[in-house]
Amino acid sequence: MKSIRIYILMLGMLMALAGCQTDFVKPLENDSEAPAPVRDVTYVKMPGSVLLTYTLPSDPDLLYVAASYTNKEGKKYEFKASYFTNTLLVEGFGDMDTYSLDVYAVDRSENYSAPVNIQVSADTPPVQAAYETLEVQPDFGGMTFSFVNTSRADLTVYVFTPNEDNEMVNAETFYTGLPKATFSVRGYLDISRDFEIYFQDKWGNKSQVKKETLTPIYEAELDKKKFKEVILPGDFPCTFYESKMEYIWDGRAAADGDGQTGAHTGIEEHNGPTWFTFDLGVLAKLSRFNLKFVQDDKHFYNDVSPKVYEVWGCAELDKSGSWDSWIKLLHIENEKPSGLPGSELTEDDRLAAREGDNADFPLDAPRVRYIRIKCIDNWTGNSNMVFTEVTFWGDDKSETNN
Repeated sequence: MKSIRIYILMLGMLMALAGCQTDFVKPLENDSEAPAPVRDVTYVKMPGSVLLTYTLPSDPDLLYVAASYTNKEGKKYEFKASYFTNTLLVEGFGDMDTYSLDVYAVDRSENYSAPVNIQVSADTPPVQAAYETLEVQPDFGGMTFSFVNTSRADLTVYVFTPNEDNEMVNAETFYTGLPKATFSVRGYLDISRDFEIYFQDKWGNKSQVKKETLTPIYEAELDKKKFKEVILPGDFPCTFYESKMEYIWDGRAAADGDGQTGAHTGIEEHNGPTWFTFDLGVLAKLSRFNLKFVQDDKHFYNDVSPKVYEVWGCAELDKSGSWDSWIKLLHIENEKPSGLPGSELTEDDRLAAREGDNADFPLDAPRVRYIRIKCIDNWTGNSNMVFTEVTFWGDDKSETNN
């Protein structure tokens, strides 16, 4: 009986608590009386938006302030701000024309006050600002474009080019909220081609269409059969743990234990960076580079996989090992998408690590034949390195190669 009385007592307490919770979520007011309107409404122009400032009514049940307008496509937008503030950001304007904006005070019973109407116009919309700064130039296998997005708006960039039937089709779509952005579209022959680019924001506003006719620069993957090991004074051996330099151009992205894993400079710490040298076999104007890490969790963002490293090149080899004739082509920092510490990995981390590091060479970089991979820092904290494959793309058409 005692246990039954305790059970009944607990059940009663739970029911009472549930009743209290139900009462708590009910509105404090449930009337049909509208609050007084806001007063002294002013605004400041912002990119594609306006920032309202106003004086709140003194109604004790005021909950928020709302502002609404209808765009040129007939779509109505409403924006809200808590009664804790006297400002409200109204967004979504696709031009700098004048719009009629209604501002309301709203109470806890969702009663709207009489509207206060003002005429507003926004500053240059982000899609238009991006369009006005858009620069397009030929690139290897396609074209590269860059623009400024000062307001850091979330923008979608659409690129169109003709298909085999000469119909304009969507070739690439890019997304960015960065203040500056550069994107490339590749995969085309070195013949004249039309490109069209335009911007769209999250409200559906679109920029004008930028039309360009460009000739992509010739690009091909360099033939790895022509790559050769070069050993110069000061170079670090990369033959630890049965590794060889030639394994990084054998076409295999290997895991630890697969055999012919890659090039490995060991685990002994050095004062300063480590590097080694190889010959591409041709004089080339390089366009792109890919480095693949050893394909297992032990080496993804861990161990002696390179974290900060550089790619250097030269056209003629100084057999003394001096760096005087070498030019730094790339500085690369391998970044873990998740940012998790140590050996913790997400599937996105693994996906990015399997793909490896991709980098574009500067368009003004000179032609080179010899390459040095220089490791500044690895994921353990010293300068040794191990990786499994490298691939280069570029223009290998040169009179000296014929």
